[in-house]
Amino acid sequence: MIETQIEIAAPPSKVREILLDFSKYPQWHTALIKLLEPEDSSKSLSSLKPGDKVKCNIDGMKFVADITDRKANSEKLFQWQGPPVYGLIAGIHSFHIEPANDGSSTIFKQTEKFSGPIAFLMAPSLLGKKMLGQYNQFNRDLKDYAEASI
Repeated sequence: MIETQIEIAAPPSKVREILLDFSKYPQWHTALIKLLEPEDSSKSLSSLKPGDKVKCNIDGMKFVADITDRKANSEKLFQWQGPPVYGLIAGIHSFHIEPANDGSSTIFKQTEKFSGPIAFLMAPSLLGKKMLGQYNQFNRDLKDYAEASI
């Protein structure tokens, strides 16, 4: 599993608003997440429900992911399940948004939980090392933008 965490001096509602407004990503992040939008263009990321799909381009990997359960898009979580790659590996990507300091700041955690026969290769000490660095950079970009926005 890949896991990163950062504290952001902005309330969770502001962090979630920024995180789920992909149209503004080019203002603060251009490296890892190139596309994150509902497959159904009449919906917004914040309104997605189980069974809805998200078009993704993560570091050049283009795929359609699923919102899998009712908790996957809530005040404290935005999560999608990527498709299995050749039946060998699949991932659940999560953005966790937790209040800190009585709600005046946010603990933002990004995780990727892998499953499948070759999931072990994505350990942070192996192939997951690059991903760990990219997630940390995304977190810093989000922190900088959110803190400058309040």
